[in-house]
Amino acid sequence: KKTSPHTYTVTMLLRSLLALAIGALYTAASQSLLLCLIIGSASVFADSARNAANGIHLDEDLYNRALAHAGLLEQQTQNGITERLRKGEVEALYSVAKSMNDSGDKISSVMIWHALADDGSEGDDYEGYDEAEGYDYEGHVPSAMALGFSYYEVDKPRSLHYFLMATSKKGMPHQTAMFNTGRLYLELEDPSSALAYIRACATLDEEHPAHARPQLSITCRKAYDTLSSELIGHSDMGLEEAVECFPYAHIDDFPQSNTKEFQVFHGAMSHLDKYMEIVRANRGEVIGSSARTRAVKHLAAAMETLMIFQRSNRENMSKLQLFLVGYILERITNLAIELERGSGEL
Repeated sequence: KKTSPHTYTVTMLLRSLLALAIGALYTAASQSLLLCLIIGSASVFADSARNAANGIHLDEDLYNRALAHAGLLEQQTQNGITERLRKGEVEALYSVAKSMNDSGDKISSVMIWHALADDGSEGDDYEGYDEAEGYDYEGHVPSAMALGFSYYEVDKPRSLHYFLMATSKKGMPHQTAMFNTGRLYLELEDPSSALAYIRACATLDEEHPAHARPQLSITCRKAYDTLSSELIGHSDMGLEEAVECFPYAHIDDFPQSNTKEFQVFHGAMSHLDKYMEIVRANRGEVIGSSARTRAVKHLAAAMETLMIFQRSNRENMSKLQLFLVGYILERITNLAIELERGSGEL
C-alpha cells in the first residue's frame, strides 16, 4: 500500500505506545527482543544430522554448531534437548537458536530462524491477517517473530515483512505480531495500516478469544485510542491517505459491510476513484475540456454523496471518522472549485 509521505509526531507516539505495552508485553528473554514471543505450533524439522528434510534446510556446519550448543545446554538443564534435536523436533531447534542468540552468536541464530521461518514465499507481499482472504503462512511463527525483532533496528521493512508473516497463519491469528506490525507501519508512515493492525490486536478477543490475551487486548485498545487522537487534526494528510484510514478509524468497524451506510460511503468513494482514474490517465498531458468536465462531475457526485453520509451518521462515527470525512470533503471541494475555474491541475 502506497501513501503520501508526511511527518507525524512518530517518535513521541511510539514512546507512548511502548509505555502502554511494557507492562503487558515485556518478557524479553534476550537483548534483541523488545516484546514477548508467543510460542506457536511446530512445523516439521529435519530428521538427520546433515541437511534438513521436509522443506527446512541447514548446511552441515550450521547443524553441527547447533548440535554443539545443544550439548552445552544439556549440561546446564538436563532436559534432553540434544536428543530432541537429533530427532528433528522443530521447537528444540528454535530453542537452541534462541539460546545461541542470547549467548552472542547472532549470525547462527538468525540463519536457523530463517530456515524455520522462510516458507518459499519471501518475495511475496504478505498482507497479513485477514480472515476473509484466507492467507496461510506455512513457516514457523515463533521464528518469524524472532526475525522481526532481529531486523527491527537495522532493516524496518524487512522486520515488518516477518511480523506480517507471523500474522498470517491460518486459524492462528497472532496478537503480538499484529501489535508489532501496527507499530512498524506507524514508523514507516503508513497510518491506515497502523490503525488496521492495532485495531485487529485490540478486538481479537471478540472474534478469536482463544488466541487473545486480555491484558494485551487492553493495551492495544489504549494504543488504538492514542493513535486515533494523534491523527485527528493532521492537515498535511493526503486525500488518498485519509480515504484509506477511514475504514479502520472506528474500533467497532463502522460502517459494517453489507449495510446501507457502507453502500453510501463506498458510493462516494467510487466517484472519487473515477476521478483518480481520470487523473492517472491524463498525468503529464494537457488536460482537455472533456476530461476536466468529467473530473468535476465525479468530484461533485462524491461530495454530494459524502455529505449525505455525514449528515446521516454523525452519531455513529468515531471522532477520527468525523475528522476524516470533514477533511475529505474540504479537499474535494477545493479540487472541484479549482477545476471549475480552469486553474486546477488534475
